Amino acid sequence: MNGKIYLVGVGPGNRDEVTPRAARVLKNVQVIIGHKSCLDQLWKAVIGKEVIASEMTPVERAAVALEKARQGSDVAVVSSGDIGIYAFASTFFNHLRDTSSEMDVEVIPGVTVANAAAALLGSPLGHDIAIISLADQATEWENIKKRLILAAQADFVVVLYNPVGKVGSGRVKEAAKILMEYRETVTPVGLVTGATTEQEAVLITTLDKIPVDKIETDTLVIVGNSETYIYQGRMITPRGYIQGKGY
Repeated sequence: MNGKIYLVGVGPGNRDEVTPRAARVLKNVQVIIGHKSCLDQLWKAVIGKEVIASEMTPVERAAVALEKARQGSDVAVVSSGDIGIYAFASTFFNHLRDTSSEMDVEVIPGVTVANAAAALLGSPLGHDIAIISLADQATEWENIKKRLILAAQADFVVVLYNPVGKVGSGRVKEAAKILMEYRETVTPVGLVTGATTEQEAVLITTLDKIPVDKIETDTLVIVGNSETYIYQGRMITPRGYIQGKGY
């Protein structure tokens, strides 16, 4: 009899951010699979389990999870943040489709890096947002540029994941230039590196003064919209309620 596979988001890096639901799942499974850096934050949850932390591609990780579940084990594949946002869940479901496999799968959401970073900055995500990854091995740059332009034109708060890729910080520099074509150079920008971890660093600046040299692989960049402001060291995007208006 097959086991069950759980795709588990375990938050941005602090054990306190692991949700009770995720903790219950990790307590009850027999096998836990994930990057070592991610497993280290799980602390007591991995004691007594079969832990697979070897370096594998996402597809290889999916294949191993399926194999273990077919052997009868309940398996948790863990990912930092939320496993469904720029993470493993889509890869796993693609693997199921590509191999015509059937398996009992449950997705356990986690606190996203964007949520954690926004809380540290204040309330920059108070209105409509667009989340865009600059990862240089995932999406063609021309497609990313189109999304940046459209998000800027629509005055979304823009959240940039993966600002530094395999080829350096060129994409985040270009992204800032694109956004400055549609909004003021003094638009507030928040940079959060290592959100909730011991290496956490928080900086609020403006669109024309983004310190590219301070941006790291685990930095999240949040660019405000035309109404975002700074008050008492906090980055705030107003919700925009209108008196007497309903829907």
